[in-house]
Amino acid sequence: MTRNAVFKEPSPLLIRQVCHCSADPTLRKKKFFKYLDEYERLGLYCKRPKRLTPEREMYYREIREKKLMKYISDNWEMIESMRKYGF
Repeated sequence: MTRNAVFKEPSPLLIRQVCHCSADPTLRKKKFFKYLDEYERLGLYCKRPKRLTPEREMYYREIREKKLMKYISDNWEMIESMRKYGF
């Protein structure tokens, strides 16, 4: 779905469509749309890179884990039926 290029960043329109269909509340915040507008104007870049410290890595890992556990608990029946049929 992304164009053929060295760095295959998705188009802002594709990002907006995926976010619109998502139930993730993070994708509805003003801060997210501020960054998406910036992405639309300037493309993919890093204005001020951050070093990945052990603390920051743990923070992001915890966010990912919480979202994954919520997804699993919300969709447990579907996951079990897919596992039952070998998907």
